[in-house]
This record gives sequence, structure tokens and C-alpha cells, in this order.
Amino acid sequence: MLKEREKQKADVVLRLKVLSLATLIALLLAPSRTSSSTDFDRNYPVEGGGHLAVSNVTGNIRVSSWNKSSISVKAITRQPSLIAEDVAGSDITIRVKRQFRPTRVDFDVTVPTEASLSLSNFFGNIEVKSLTGHISISAIDGDVHLMGISSSSLDVKVTSGDIYFDGELHEGGSYALQTMKGDVDVTLPKGASFNLNARALSENINLGSFVTGLTGGNKSSKGISGTHLRGGPRLNLTTYAGRIIMHNK
Repeated sequence: MLKEREKQKADVVLRLKVLSLATLIALLLAPSRTSSSTDFDRNYPVEGGGHLAVSNVTGNIRVSSWNKSSISVKAITRQPSLIAEDVAGSDITIRVKRQFRPTRVDFDVTVPTEASLSLSNFFGNIEVKSLTGHISISAIDGDVHLMGISSSSLDVKVTSGDIYFDGELHEGGSYALQTMKGDVDVTLPKGASFNLNARALSENINLGSFVTGLTGGNKSSKGISGTHLRGGPRLNLTTYAGRIIMHNK
């Protein structure tokens, strides 16, 4: 009888251990908060492409385009209450409230191709793909990637970080890319025409094959200016501590 009770007791202990182990494994394998989970999800109908302004504190901002007449804003954050929104017709403003210890917020945004953007970020990268509307970007610490851009107006200012631009220039357009500390890397079609003003105060400027088509300007140890082919679009590239590099495609 005693042996039978001891056996039952041992079975109970074993079952508890197995249950505890199974619980631990379940917790370890349980889905965690990943970039696929969404804490803030909005869709705003707009006319004429609309205008979107996003002001972030820390985290990445990614913007791509679609053929819908609406703006989709999704964000990942532990504190969605920090995100404030203001809607005035087709003018959408999204702002992350500042606090003593910033909470990371990653934005994934989709806008009409012709939408205009105003993006600002303190800490984090900004990525914009396939847009034709005006783009204004301000960043403190982070890289800016602009890919497939066909806008007639572009203004990017970065304090610390690289700027990458791959797109097209339009007649009469204005394109200003400036970073205090970082590289400015520009890729344009081989036959692009533009008026160039490039300044690199501490590093070198490499215009690649575009240098052969540059005329009527001047060159110094810290800057190059001139007209490429027919001229037209104004391309201003500035870095105070970094390189200016141009490629053709």
C-alpha cells in the first residue's frame, strides 16, 4: 500500500514537471510582437493625391505608393496612445508625442503616387519609393533612401546620415539634398540634364560619367558647379563631412 502511494506521488510530481516544461516551451514559442503586428492602423480617403505629414521621434518611416485614392498609415509601437492624428480634408498630419524616454514607433505608409510628403524624424531611417509629388524630409540621425522618385520638387536635410537618391529630374524642378555628416549618393538616367551645384567641404566629389557633359561652371577644392547637357532642373548637393557621388543608369 505504501509503495503504491509513493508511486502515485511520484507520478504526480512527474506530471507537474512535464506540465511546467510544456508551459515554458509554449511561452517561448508564443508569437512575439514583430513588424507584422499593427498597433495603429488608419485609412484616410483623399482627393488629388493628398498631403501627408509624419513627425516621428525614434523609429523608421517607410513610404510606398499605390493606385488607390486613400492614404494608409500603419505603425508598430508599445504605446499607440502617443500617436496623434489631425485630418483636414485631404491634408493628414500624424505626430508622435514627445516624452522623456522616447518610445520607438515604426511607420509603414502607403499613399497615392502623386501625394506630397512632409516627413521628419529624430532617430531612425526614412525610405520613400515611387512617388511623383513634392517631398520634404528633415532628419536628425538616420539615413534617407529615395528610390524610383519622379518628383519636380525635393528638399532633404539631414544632420547625421547618408542620403541616397535614385530617380528622375523634371524640367524646372528643384532638388536639394543636404547632410551635415554623411554621403550624398545620387543615381540619374545617363542623359539627364541639370544645373549642378555640388559642395563637399571635407571630402571629395565624384561625378562619374556626368563630369564629361558638364560645362560653363567652375571647380574648386570644395565644390563643383556647371550645366550638364541642356541644363534646366536645379540640383543642389551639399555635405559638410562626407562625399558626393553620382552614378548613371
